[in-house]
Amino acid sequence: MGRKIPEATIRRLTHYLRCIEFIKEDGDKIVQSRDLATFCDISDSLVRRDLSYFGEFGTKGVGYPISKLEDHIKKILGLDKIKKTVLAGVGNMGRAILNFPFIKNGFQIVAAFDVKKALIGNKINNVPVFHIEDIKEIIKRHSVEIGIIAVPQKEAEEVANKMIDGGIRGILSFALLKCPLKKKVPIRYIEIAAELEILSYEIEKEG
Repeated sequence: MGRKIPEATIRRLTHYLRCIEFIKEDGDKIVQSRDLATFCDISDSLVRRDLSYFGEFGTKGVGYPISKLEDHIKKILGLDKIKKTVLAGVGNMGRAILNFPFIKNGFQIVAAFDVKKALIGNKINNVPVFHIEDIKEIIKRHSVEIGIIAVPQKEAEEVANKMIDGGIRGILSFALLKCPLKKKVPIRYIEIAAELEILSYEIEKEG
């Protein structure tokens, strides 16, 4: 994979995985590009172009062996092994995250962090809660790769830098990180308000 892959292609790969899960439930052994296209509301040709970035692994006119395609996409996304993850912030959003079955998607939350004494030492959905000051040590101890930030905006940058000090390789944040961090790592944002604004635009556009 020497050439740069468009981000939109990577995003669609995750949708293809969801489609494959539904198709497998029906007992199908082969999936065609039109099946994936229908699920994602895109064209067959776009599906074929997305997959062609990563080599040829289907049969023209027949389709893709479903298990082989699933394994191939997981490998592309780095999901052929479990990605250890930690969560900072055990408020309402944090609790919802801890109760989501991420393990089926290849992510294991090994620890959560907060500053509230009432939470520290407890377990939520079998995930132990530690004080935020322990985050660097826990990340190093468990070779954690991903950190999820669900703390208030004013605390987010400090938490992100603590994660980076521990050796985190990527961050998913519910708060915008405005200041330069100690080290450049991939950061993804979940902005619910922004998505609602886009949805509002789509509604207005339709008249």
